[in-house]
Amino acid sequence: MHTTFSLTLVPNDLPAHQRALWQRRQLAARNTLEVQVQAGGAVDAETVACFQRYVKGEISLSQAIAKSRQQAAQQCASRQQLLSRRQAA
Repeated sequence: MHTTFSLTLVPNDLPAHQRALWQRRQLAARNTLEVQVQAGGAVDAETVACFQRYVKGEISLSQAIAKSRQQAAQQCASRQQLLSRRQAA
């Protein structure tokens, strides 16, 4: 399964070594997002935005993964609350 994620392209004005680092981070982000999809997880715009911050070098990969897990846990809790309300009604 190959899924396309809309991550920002490498800026043309970056020096060659920074472009290479950007491309490595982008590949790592895409691979991580694809693994999440293959494991049955949802990849929404908020998750992609978090990994885009990693690609830009604003946060580490471990921070992006932690943030993604936190978002997934919040979404799961919200769904559980909704189901509980529906069952109670």
